[in-house]
Amino acid sequence: MTLEEFAKDAGVIIFDCGEGWGGKFGYMTDDCPNLHFCGYRSEKAAYKGWFKDTFGEQTAKAVLKLLRKTQK
Repeated sequence: MTLEEFAKDAGVIIFDCGEGWGGKFGYMTDDCPNLHFCGYRSEKAAYKGWFKDTFGEQTAKAVLKLLRKTQK
């Protein structure tokens, strides 16, 4: 499973927030549709931002490691 697949299953939505935020992409979740995080330069960066913001740095690294193992 990829990070993108995991995020979509968790209800993450990537959207175009415009250039004024320092990056074109942002994310929100199904759980909190009125809360938006903007300023990511790519969709991949927005997914990674959500992942780290949600789980914290160390846990995000550990879960990413597990996700990579499932791809093999």
